[in-house]
Amino acid sequence: MIKLFRKIRPELVTNGKISNYLLYAMGEIILVVAGILIALAVNNWSQHQKERKAGEDLLVRIHRDLVQDTLNFQSIIVQNNLLREEIKAILSDLYDGVETIEEVQYMSAVYDKALDQVFSPNDNTYQSMISSGTLGLIHNEEVKEAVIDLYAEYELKRALLSSMNSWMIGIVSTMDTETDFIKFNQGVSDIYTTEEMFGKNDLIFLNDKNDPRFQLLVRAISATAFNQSAGNAIYAALIERCRIVIEQIENDTYL
Repeated sequence: MIKLFRKIRPELVTNGKISNYLLYAMGEIILVVAGILIALAVNNWSQHQKERKAGEDLLVRIHRDLVQDTLNFQSIIVQNNLLREEIKAILSDLYDGVETIEEVQYMSAVYDKALDQVFSPNDNTYQSMISSGTLGLIHNEEVKEAVIDLYAEYELKRALLSSMNSWMIGIVSTMDTETDFIKFNQGVSDIYTTEEMFGKNDLIFLNDKNDPRFQLLVRAISATAFNQSAGNAIYAALIERCRIVIEQIENDTYL
């Protein structure tokens, strides 16, 4: 088409057909402008498709992270329930009377396992989106808000679990100050090499229910049980929130 216009233009000038030449010039301008507009439209469409694909890829990654979080949270609940049964058992053993150091070492091992509730979700994708400013690539506003709200809830639960851990640290510190229970920790007991350092005399307070140290140990064990129960409630609520967002992403991306 452009070659045809170039062939016609000199003929019009030569023949003095100015009006026709002006029409030709306008046609050529329109052709150029139309070409530019088409090119821009194609480029915009291509850019939109790239952004849409990038947004969908990010949602797929978020979906994968949330599925893994759901599995991890369920596993933690199962572990906490099993641990709670162990806590019940060692508390029962404590009230029945302690006869050997090995019994108390087992109690100490269970107690140590029950102390921490470490919240470690798979949030690398989301944190990367925040730092890189790519959150806007999620074009579905409802899904985007759901994702933002969920990870905000993650931060609230992280703070809550951290607060619970701080509370437990306070209890542990008090018990370590008031009793010699730490001696029975397997990571510690090997440094006591004589009967004077570590022996059956260290069990005496564990068999005296009126001893304040016995009562303090019972309260500490009870606190770990609360820690497990409260942690499970937190993880159960997060599982439900994750499932809702997972379903929204699946409906939006046809996963």
